[in-house]
Amino acid sequence: MVTVKGIGYQFHNYFGIDINRTSGSGDFLLLYLRTPTEVMLNNQFQDIPAGTFILYKKGSPQIYKKTDGSFINDWIHFEIEPYGNFFENLEIPFSTPVSFINNKIITDMIASLYIEFFNEGTQHDYIMDSKMRVLFHKFSDMYKSLLIGGTSYGKYFDELSKIRQKIHNYQYVPSGAEEIAGKLNISTSYFQHIYKKLFGVPVNQDIIKGRIENAARLLHGTDASVSEIAEQCGYENLEHFSRQFKKIKGVSPQKYRK
Repeated sequence: MVTVKGIGYQFHNYFGIDINRTSGSGDFLLLYLRTPTEVMLNNQFQDIPAGTFILYKKGSPQIYKKTDGSFINDWIHFEIEPYGNFFENLEIPFSTPVSFINNKIITDMIASLYIEFFNEGTQHDYIMDSKMRVLFHKFSDMYKSLLIGGTSYGKYFDELSKIRQKIHNYQYVPSGAEEIAGKLNISTSYFQHIYKKLFGVPVNQDIIKGRIENAARLLHGTDASVSEIAEQCGYENLEHFSRQFKKIKGVSPQKYRK
């Protein structure tokens, strides 16, 4: 069980901060620095930029300060019982500055935890535990992607995320990778490489998924025939459409409609 002992989101210390916990805080700490901060790492202070996460192991020193103006951060103090090498298994490092291409993915999860922390209910502890585990599993995935691809693709992340959302919502139906690469003025092979590194799936797989999800909506909400829906979703071959639909949805279009 992951138990949150305390949490802050966009927490302001208007006169700066000087934390000197040589033996830690008695629990684990996830810290997100929203302002540049001096942090003691490897027995010396380092200037850590805004937009950085640091995970502190239980019992490890937590020493950081900002004395020239306000200090803003997110933080979660928590326990894990039983521990079972939770972070080692996720390959998340301790006392290591980490910054992602899009930190907002994690900070949005912290905001959701912050709201739930002050709620009550019979399922409250379960919800908090689940949200914490999802946060760290996502953190692990993003960290591994960061190690593989670095941050060199960061300039494409926002634009590609919007394109991907439109593809999933069937608001944009590209003919293939070449079309999107042309919009970005990069080669098709480089675009395919970036897309796979950022999202973990080939772009063509997302295009197919967008078409099938749209077909599912049409099967559910219209009286159009299966062949008409296949054509509307860009399939000239009904058999090919049915095969891809079943692969994604687990049943044929006819059974899905029923």
